[in-house]
Amino acid sequence: MIINYNYSLAQIESTGLIEKAVKNLKACIFTKDQKVYFFEKTTSETYRLYSVINERSFFL
Repeated sequence: MIINYNYSLAQIESTGLIEKAVKNLKACIFTKDQKVYFFEKTTSETYRLYSVINERSFFL
């Protein structure tokens, strides 16, 4: 996945990313293979990937 590109929810899920519920954060969070992917909803059907970090950094 490429940062600053838009993806549909189907595209995101087809790559094996799993959505996580996170309170107090205005982002859609997905995880896979020790990485956390941050998406912002751009339209009702698309999400823009804006950051990818290590899972350990996110949950500290």
